[in-house]
Amino acid sequence: MPQLGQTKQRAAAKPKNIAALRGGRGIDTSSAAGCEQIDPDKPLTDKQRMFVMAWAQGESIRSASARAGYNDDASLAYRMVKMPNVLAVYHAEKLKYEEAGQMTRQKVMDGLIEAVEMAKLMSEPSSMIAGWREIGKMCGYYAPVEHKLKVDVSGNIVVDRLNGMSDAELLKLITGGTAPQLGAPQ
Repeated sequence: MPQLGQTKQRAAAKPKNIAALRGGRGIDTSSAAGCEQIDPDKPLTDKQRMFVMAWAQGESIRSASARAGYNDDASLAYRMVKMPNVLAVYHAEKLKYEEAGQMTRQKVMDGLIEAVEMAKLMSEPSSMIAGWREIGKMCGYYAPVEHKLKVDVSGNIVVDRLNGMSDAELLKLITGGTAPQLGAPQ
């Protein structure tokens, strides 16, 4: 039976051993960044194809992973969804399912608007709000808003000036007396 230290050493050396077995030609897919480097034309394994089919049919990533036979709590599946070859097959399969069901975003939007109108006629405000919420999600109105923060050095200048003040000047500033202006150069 291996000692605890030996087990840790083997685990730490595993990526190097795998790379050596592959002759240095493989890509380390143990991280999302490595998964994104996979060749988009690389064929999928049978398990990967089963995963993609279930995912494209609407299964969650975790559920599709279990259906395909992965027993790793979907950690591999979450890395696979970053692989360009998996994404290419996923988008192609998803498009097939949309075409087979003759479903489009416009049809879904029209159905939601019709449901909102019916809720309006029935005087059901909560149903109307739910319908409009779904329409808003489809239109991307709930997408996170990107805020840009402008950072300049004036804050550093004020801190430097405060650090350079004597205790008497700081006390005068705190008590409301006159002290040198912090923002203006001296």
